[in-house]
Amino acid sequence: MKFTRRRLVLSGVVVLAVAWFGYLTTLVATEPEPGADSAEQLRGELAVALNERDAAGLADLLDYPQADRENFAQSYVEDLGDAGVHDVRVVLRGEVAVVEAELRDGAPFSYALAVKESAGRWLAGFSPPVP
Repeated sequence: MKFTRRRLVLSGVVVLAVAWFGYLTTLVATEPEPGADSAEQLRGELAVALNERDAAGLADLLDYPQADRENFAQSYVEDLGDAGVHDVRVVLRGEVAVVEAELRDGAPFSYALAVKESAGRWLAGFSPPVP
């Protein structure tokens, strides 16, 4: 078999395509599932993400449709910043995480998030918990 320039270029393209496909497959396979290992870890990571306005960190903790998770988290942390929210604390009460914080003017506010375990991962839902 004679190596021509055309065969060499074609072989190079095929090798690059296979390598790229393998790389993408490895990235997808090693991407961690959203959520935390325990309810307590979820509480801590949720508090950090909200205090630091970490949209990516928040998105990783949400029980939210995957296609919209990152956009929702980004919008949410921007709204927290616009409202001047600070000193965020998260307290677990059974299957509810209560987020407590202060606004720019010092007024306190709080809200509850549903917390659930799914496939060994703990997630926070930004929908009202069922009493």
